[in-house]
Amino acid sequence: MVDLIKTLVVLAVLVVLLRRKVYLGTVMAVGSLLLALLYLTPPRAFLEGVYRALLAPRSLEMTAMLVFTMIMENVLRKTGTLKRMVASLAEILPDGRLIMAAMPAMIGLLPSPGGAVFSAPMVSEAAAGTEIDADQKAFINYWYRHIWEYVSPLYPGIILVSGLTGLHYASLSLANAPFALSVVGWGALFCFAGVGPVRIARERTAGRWKAFSAFLLAVAPILVTLVLVVVLRVNPVPAMGGVVVFLYLLHRYSPAKVWESLRESVSLKAVFLVLGIMVFQETLQVTGALDGVSRFFTSSGLPPILIIVAIPFLAGLMTGLTIAYVGITFPLLLPLMGGATPSLGLLALAFGSGFAGVMLSPLHLCLVLTREYFNADMAKVYHRLWVPSALVLAAAVIPLWLFR
Repeated sequence: MVDLIKTLVVLAVLVVLLRRKVYLGTVMAVGSLLLALLYLTPPRAFLEGVYRALLAPRSLEMTAMLVFTMIMENVLRKTGTLKRMVASLAEILPDGRLIMAAMPAMIGLLPSPGGAVFSAPMVSEAAAGTEIDADQKAFINYWYRHIWEYVSPLYPGIILVSGLTGLHYASLSLANAPFALSVVGWGALFCFAGVGPVRIARERTAGRWKAFSAFLLAVAPILVTLVLVVVLRVNPVPAMGGVVVFLYLLHRYSPAKVWESLRESVSLKAVFLVLGIMVFQETLQVTGALDGVSRFFTSSGLPPILIIVAIPFLAGLMTGLTIAYVGITFPLLLPLMGGATPSLGLLALAFGSGFAGVMLSPLHLCLVLTREYFNADMAKVYHRLWVPSALVLAAAVIPLWLFR
């Protein structure tokens, strides 16, 4: 019981700091120090844990992946590749509803804080001439923006889960796939409720095959990366690094332009964020907090499923960040999910529950930016979000059944 109280105190402090918009890396450092103090950890043992966390191969790998992801997004955006991707897609799809869904989905292939704003004008243009309300357009843009975070190893959530559990991205993506498919399926029902076919008048200067070829060329760097990492199981660091180098060569970046790209795209805050989370996870191990919490819940009689659902959901709702609920709650929950060999079904359940909280969080940047762009009523947007979010989470029964 004492271990549970201590860890809940730490969790509460983390949530309060995040709600006050304190930088997540700083929050993780504070959480690590507080945890060490509550358990009266000797300074030398704490510092040795920090050293192990910072230099662990998985920490270095996750950091490198995040850096390459940021560089790739910058190159594709700066070279106009993302715009060509969207423009060619508009030439292929016959129905404006498909375009409204596809635009944010395409932009969402790469993690970018401004992605929701980038796709919002495209959704608005595709909906021009229709009677779709502002809250419905905001819902469409926001909903389809978040298909890939369940399955893509380019997103930090999956990266972090893989680092914490030692499981390969392909296995995690497979377990989470029912969530991504549910987003598409339920979105078709709820996003476009009451909306008939939307015909968009456009001048086709090229045939559909040419447009499709242009689309494949634009999306090729992302697809190649996904195939290398997920299908061929190439280590993500050299896979992503190789694609970035190829993009630099393809677009004839000079050394000066490469340096400019690195300065613009690489965020030291993101790097410190990952390292801070790894230090927090290692501190949980050093203090023995994980073992104590596991023993308490094992003897408490509470259904582990209830704990695995509730804690990530609340953390996601209160932070609005996937990497936050994963980093804060997964180290605590891993003993309940199998410890060193966690169940893929339970991992998927925890991930899906936490992401449901993120989707409903008023702190979620994409939701805030989308609402502001469309000047939508937040209450009406929330009204549209609750039911489909719950239905997507219900898809967890599939990985729970498949990976028993």
